[in-house]
Amino acid sequence: MSDEERSSVRGEGRVVGSRCRRRFFVATRASDVPDGVTRFASVDGSVPGAAVTWDHHVSGELVNLDALPSTIETEGLEAIGTTLADTDAVASAVVVASGGEVNLPGETVALLRSASHWCDHLEAHPALPAELNRRGLRVHRWVARELRAHGDASLGFEAAVRALLDAISTDAPLPELEEPTSAAQSARVGRAAERLKVVFGVALIDLRDVGSLDPMTLHALHESPVAVLVYRHEQGGPKYTVGVNPFVAHPSDIGPALRQLAALEFAHGLPALSVQPGPGSENWGGRATVFGSPWNYASRLEPDEVAGAVGQALGLEAP
Repeated sequence: MSDEERSSVRGEGRVVGSRCRRRFFVATRASDVPDGVTRFASVDGSVPGAAVTWDHHVSGELVNLDALPSTIETEGLEAIGTTLADTDAVASAVVVASGGEVNLPGETVALLRSASHWCDHLEAHPALPAELNRRGLRVHRWVARELRAHGDASLGFEAAVRALLDAISTDAPLPELEEPTSAAQSARVGRAAERLKVVFGVALIDLRDVGSLDPMTLHALHESPVAVLVYRHEQGGPKYTVGVNPFVAHPSDIGPALRQLAALEFAHGLPALSVQPGPGSENWGGRATVFGSPWNYASRLEPDEVAGAVGQALGLEAP
């Protein structure tokens, strides 16, 4: 990092978020990378064209912060991108922009790690104290609300990252949010419950036109070990998130279901490029306890077909 950039990013060893010159963006295709950005890092997802990528979906760490080195040389990086703006991605962008965990207070890193674990695993981090995990959950809720507050994913991602960097630079507490309770929230939960059914041992919840709900809230509605959540892709067809239910006994690895669905999607032909899930395949992808349908097009699979394939692949209940 140059002396000029170092002075613009840090002050007395701390990140100065309001003066951080880097851009933060969301992209799933090379064509989505902002104009003028030629050298960038990718976190919590593999953005095509990144100069360096830290993606725990590929490398297997518990949360993406665990995939980052403690010290990060950021000289020449013009931006930080991700494929999906969530708390884990935001936390990773904060740490990368800071030059690594070594430049952040220990409690801040622990809170970010706890918040990331709540985001990815829907439960407390097993290695952190209960009170810190309670605060980490509130940080996660704040980030989730901040991301939803912007119509554009990149704007929400940048706003959340910069707000956390600003708090750190001024020694202010990280922002937190108690569990939201509102009439609108309760109405959305009610609609989701009405659309829930169990298919081959899998909870299938059609959330098209329901509105945003936290996955933990959705999993509290059922007792199945795995759920398929159905959303509306921007192209109009379905997109899916498949994840384990943290409130009941569940499989430790739902990878067999991911591979089965990737094979079914690939059978429909292009835009899927590979029968194997993962970055560059234009197919399904994810990790051991949660995964989703392709980013860049609506899935060709129907909801009951997806739930049936998941149940069969995991041996929950054979069709």
